[in-house]
Formats: sequence, structure tokens, C-alpha cells
Amino acid sequence: MFRHILASFSMAATLTLTVAGSAFAATSITVPLGTQNNSGVSGTATLTEMGNQTQVVIHVTGEPSSGSEPAHIHIGTCANLGAVKYPLANVVNGTSTTVVNASLPSLMTGNFAINLHKSAAQIRVYVACGDIPRSIIPTAAPTTGAGGLATTQSALPLAGALALGLGAVALQRRRSEA
Repeated sequence: MFRHILASFSMAATLTLTVAGSAFAATSITVPLGTQNNSGVSGTATLTEMGNQTQVVIHVTGEPSSGSEPAHIHIGTCANLGAVKYPLANVVNGTSTTVVNASLPSLMTGNFAINLHKSAAQIRVYVACGDIPRSIIPTAAPTTGAGGLATTQSALPLAGALALGLGAVALQRRRSEA
């Protein structure tokens, strides 16, 4: 009997930790930066949601040892770049970190690209670019229905209640079988 109760509580605890962990996880995406103009520069840009802001961390290889490449989030795509929307810190020694005043979902419209330039003096020469993908996750709650474990405020108490409920059901079941 004790073994069955322990197994039920173990399953409930695992569910609680899974729900709690997913409720507090930060959302991020990684954008591949492809080489342009035979520069040999390529890498990634990781965009991490920080509320109404987004942290952009760029890592590249193949840049000249004394390189300092200007980087930007442009309107448009790599195939059709528009104006600079958000300036990013220059890429120096292969890395750049910037926090922009835009939410991650607002950047994931399919209409933005991250672009690196050869230098400030040669700003029109592009060395790497990557399109920020369109989000496949809705940015707003559905208009019908309610509930679920959608917020961090509700996830932990509901998961805990679920764990206790499953344990109580298992205990009651074992008592009725005895």
C-alpha cells in the first residue's frame, strides 16, 4: 500500500516541478547569421525575452582580429533590408550584447533582420545577416475560454493542489481496496 501511495505522490511532485519550471522559463530564440559578401563572418544571435525588452547576444567567428562590426536590427529581411530599427552594440572580438526596448513577440513578426556591417567606414558592406523568424506562438490569450496554468502567479498553487489531490485520491483508493 505504501508503495502505491509513494508512487502517486512521486508522479504528482514530478508534475508540479514540470509545471513550475515551465512557468518560470525565459523565452529565447537563436537566429543563425549567415555570411554575406564572402566575408567569412558567421554565427548566431540569441534573443531573450526580458518583459517589454529583449536582450540580443551575438557570437560570430571569422571576423578580422581588429574588427569592430556595427550591428543593427533592420526592418525587412536579409534579402530586402530596410532602415535600422534598433542599433546594437558593435561586435568586438566576436561578441556583442545589447538590450533593446522591444518585446520579443514584437520582433517576431517576420519583418526584422539582424545585420552586421564590415566597419563604420564601410557601413554599406554587409558581412553577416539573419532573419528573425515569425512567431508561431500566439502573442495574446485566446478570446474564448479561460483558466489553465498560463501565469506564474497561478502555476505553482494549482500544481501543488493537483499534487495533493492526486495523493489523496491514491490514499482513498488504497483504503477502499483494503
